[in-house]
Amino acid sequence: MLNVSKITDYLLVYLLIAFSGVPFFYRAQIAMMIAFLAFPAGVFYYRQRKLDRFFVYYILGALVVQFGQMLKLYELPLQTYVGLHIRLIFGYLTIKAVGKKTVNYYVDILVFSVFSSLIFYIPSYSNGFENFLKNSLAPLLENPLIKKSNYRVWPSVILYTINPRGEGILWLKRNSGPFWEPGAFSGFLIVALLFNIIQTGRLNNRKNKILIAGIISTFSTSGVMVVAFVILGYMTITRDVIKRFIWVPLLLVGAIVAFFSFDFLGAKVISKMQYTDKSYNTRFKSAQIDFEDFLRHPFLGLGRSEGTRFKGEQSARAIHRNNGVTNHLVMYGGIAFIIYFYLMYLTFYRLCESHQVDKRMAMIALITIWLIGFSQIYFVKVFFMTLTLMPVLYFKTNKTEDSKLE
Repeated sequence: MLNVSKITDYLLVYLLIAFSGVPFFYRAQIAMMIAFLAFPAGVFYYRQRKLDRFFVYYILGALVVQFGQMLKLYELPLQTYVGLHIRLIFGYLTIKAVGKKTVNYYVDILVFSVFSSLIFYIPSYSNGFENFLKNSLAPLLENPLIKKSNYRVWPSVILYTINPRGEGILWLKRNSGPFWEPGAFSGFLIVALLFNIIQTGRLNNRKNKILIAGIISTFSTSGVMVVAFVILGYMTITRDVIKRFIWVPLLLVGAIVAFFSFDFLGAKVISKMQYTDKSYNTRFKSAQIDFEDFLRHPFLGLGRSEGTRFKGEQSARAIHRNNGVTNHLVMYGGIAFIIYFYLMYLTFYRLCESHQVDKRMAMIALITIWLIGFSQIYFVKVFFMTLTLMPVLYFKTNKTEDSKLE
């Protein structure tokens, strides 16, 4: 028999992911998310969930920052401000409706996305198949609500985004999965890897192997390097003496050799660091520009609106930013930045407590989030905002809510 409750939970978590990185959903006008908001709201009401004071304070805090920016910058970007609150409400209602199993379902969906992406990725080495996807199938699945953008949008069939570019090797294709590009796919997979390590207390299990294989298929420089960091971090805090004192040094040496041996690792990182003031804004260039802006507006930031963030600049090259960490710092200022990532750390800390895992894993998880965010604008996405709301799932008052669905 179909388990309607479980299917509902999977759909809710999928939408949380989709509105964060699947082009068909997240590139659409905010009206599409508002329409879909009825789904988590309805489940929240049906399951008789209660509103947490924590969320009320969170919303009030966001309003204070927005009001301060409005007074300081003399601009009221209403759509941008409303969009932030719609994302927060969507994320909150979803995790409250689903409960603590949100993490389980997230991992399962990302594992599924690895398998579903390979169905398209492997045959895409045939030009005929890739042309069929781009020219015949993708146009049928275009969303008319997609917003126009200065950035190139790769063709997508919802379960897979066609990105033919290689990384250092011309014949090599990269796996974007359902997300907007390969690096983004690797980031969402790495979060799933963190969740599953904490849930199971183990690195060596079937789901983790699938997730790591998916990350490798993206051939993302940052993705591969961050996975190495996660593995080394986990082994460093483990009680297994062999892993700590034998495997960690061996893996560290192997990582260094790989860094200097593969073009999509060391050579790419070095090339990205070699820029001039007139060059394309790489993640390092973005960090420099963002930090300079932050020093001029350290407390309230410049907001998310292009009118305040970039002072009216229209050139796509000039306003391009791909360093999510420094971008978030300059948008909302130092105080909001610290609170945002403290809450994210608290999510992982309480997850470690719940699964009786070494709490140092929470700090490894936070550093990992910063590392993946160094090359992608993740933190304005609804899923990553939701990571700062997840501490509500581990308040004592919520134990009874989850038990209702058991």
